[in-house]
Amino acid sequence: MQTDVFVAGGGPAGLAAAIAARQKGLRVVVADSARPPIDKVCGEGLMPDGVAALSKLGVKVGCHQAVRFRGIRFVKGEASVVAAFPNGCGLGIRRTTLHQVLVERAAEAGVSLLWGTTLLGISPDRVRLDGGTIRCRWIIAADGQNSQVRKWAGLDRIRHEQIRFGFRRHYRITPWTDFVEVHWGHKCQVVVTPVGPEEVCFTLISSSARLRFENALPLFPGLAKRLNGAPATTTERGAISVLRSIRVVSRGRVALVGDASGSVDAITGEGLCLAFQQAVFLAEALAHNDLSPYQAAHRRLARLPNWMSRLMLLMDKHEGLQRSAMRALVKEPHLFSRLLATHVGAPTPVAIGISGALRLGWRLLTGWT
Repeated sequence: MQTDVFVAGGGPAGLAAAIAARQKGLRVVVADSARPPIDKVCGEGLMPDGVAALSKLGVKVGCHQAVRFRGIRFVKGEASVVAAFPNGCGLGIRRTTLHQVLVERAAEAGVSLLWGTTLLGISPDRVRLDGGTIRCRWIIAADGQNSQVRKWAGLDRIRHEQIRFGFRRHYRITPWTDFVEVHWGHKCQVVVTPVGPEEVCFTLISSSARLRFENALPLFPGLAKRLNGAPATTTERGAISVLRSIRVVSRGRVALVGDASGSVDAITGEGLCLAFQQAVFLAEALAHNDLSPYQAAHRRLARLPNWMSRLMLLMDKHEGLQRSAMRALVKEPHLFSRLLATHVGAPTPVAIGISGALRLGWRLLTGWT
């Protein structure tokens, strides 16, 4: 068997890369040892820039498959601050539903999908599978945070890494808001995302692998009151949340995409968006037979989400900074709106700007000290 592009990993990142490459007229094969729909623990919220990236790939999400949300609300104790997205809405969508939509779009685009297939090794012009060998011009590693292809290609040099743990559970309850809520507690957060007319996704993120929902919910009395005995529709599932920077994301004819190429902390909600945006730039590089522009584009795309991850992790580590930040944002909510606009890649006029950053920094400094 022969193809232009072989993609190792059939999760959202791999399927997005495959679809983008097909849009450039390249022949593409995707292989994954699992079978769809593939689930993974995440907050299940797509920011507006992620929705826009999906649209570029020709992926359409039906109104019956997702719930729209208008922005983000930060909550700490009795204090809260809210900001709407300046352009468009986000989507709350079950991870399995999103995966199925991407599988259908990939098949429609002409991607060859090999499910239940294990990758055994790579060489410069071919890959070895448990079902045979495929000759290829390019190999894309989309096999996740513990990427085997990344190791085989000698790209496993990490520049920065910080690990936390996430646990997800769904509840049968009518969403009480059309915003995603981030509830801040002592060294942990709970992200609440509406994913259906009668279903809400709760994601607990902390630096402790032992903290579970039954222990964490009493720390958030407002959320516990909201649930009020609502039945869980799924069991608790866990995964790691990693802020990780990889030094180089391509070498020879191998390129990394999605979590295999580095990741941001789950609190940012930007992991999937990054993967979809990377897929578009990677396909452009493949079409021009030159991966060097992809490295620069990858670094540029990751810069702001990495910065936001570090800021959120700093707030997680220092509760005094949390309180100070909430006081500052409650007093000047327009700064929160500008921060959110910057986070989702809104045009420059609504971004936070130098003066806004200085004002926010001053409020944080004086409030914290």
